[in-house]
Amino acid sequence: MFEKLIALSPLQPYLEMEDSAFIEDAGWRDVLRKVKQLKDSETIVKLVREASPVREKEKIVLGYLCTLAAEEASGPVELPCVDYAGCYLSKGVLILKNPVADFYPGYVGMGMNAASPQCKIVVEGHVGDYLGFRAPHANLEVKGSARDRVAMAVGQGDVRIEGDVAGGLGGNTHDTRLEVDGDVGRINRDHHGCTIIVSGDVHWGISENQADCFIKVCGNVGLKYKKTGKMQDIAAGLTKNSVLLVGGDVYGNLGKRMELAKIFVWGRVYGEIEVSDTQGGFIYLNKKSTPFLQRMKSSIGGAVGIKYATLKESGYLFAEGPEDVKGLIVA
Repeated sequence: MFEKLIALSPLQPYLEMEDSAFIEDAGWRDVLRKVKQLKDSETIVKLVREASPVREKEKIVLGYLCTLAAEEASGPVELPCVDYAGCYLSKGVLILKNPVADFYPGYVGMGMNAASPQCKIVVEGHVGDYLGFRAPHANLEVKGSARDRVAMAVGQGDVRIEGDVAGGLGGNTHDTRLEVDGDVGRINRDHHGCTIIVSGDVHWGISENQADCFIKVCGNVGLKYKKTGKMQDIAAGLTKNSVLLVGGDVYGNLGKRMELAKIFVWGRVYGEIEVSDTQGGFIYLNKKSTPFLQRMKSSIGGAVGIKYATLKESGYLFAEGPEDVKGLIVA
């Protein structure tokens, strides 16, 4: 049945496009919505389970059929997780299950535009690259791990990963809550108005230009640089009232181009710390974790943006937003 669907004459002009142009053109989706047989959710579910797409555009079509199944159903729809599953979903609940344990489908939830909080994609397993890519409004939950470019270019929403993110988290993402229960490879650059919470470590670091963001890493940052000793800049360009909390150690340089932001570190910083008194930002370092000589050196040097304080034990665990940082310093 899938082969017959792909052979429909109105679809042919679109299937002859380049893959990138096909993704951008909504015309093929309009064609599918007009197919009478695709008005029945059970028929779509059967079609998805039996399909064997070969070309990339066929995989995109199959992923969109998952979307149609959820949008036409009166309740949650359970389907195998395939590449592009739930792409452009605007209503309904889609529950996706990996057919095999080591399968990592890509582009799940691409272009998702959740019209309400009840619109959601839940993946019971792992996902590959580009989860939620370019979603105007994402609402995604993954009960496994993800590979790379997770929630890149998301306009707003919520994305939660119960496992690890092997590569990058976010990137050019706005007004979105990104939550990872495990480790993250890196936090990508260019976030605005985001809440980013990582319960484990960030292995490579936090890239630049995080504006008006609340970022919490319960573990260490920059662990990959621990062996090499080649420290990189961490969260350079932290601006516009952003807050960064690090519960562990930082293997990198802090403070570069920081403006109107605050950083709290419970562990030790194994790199350079530099804050200009004209930038209006502060880095709070835990007295318990910072060697006495380092504190004296900073004090003599007059680094007014660096504060040595007694930070509330494990206080970062309970901070969920910038308003919670007021109680982190023990008087």
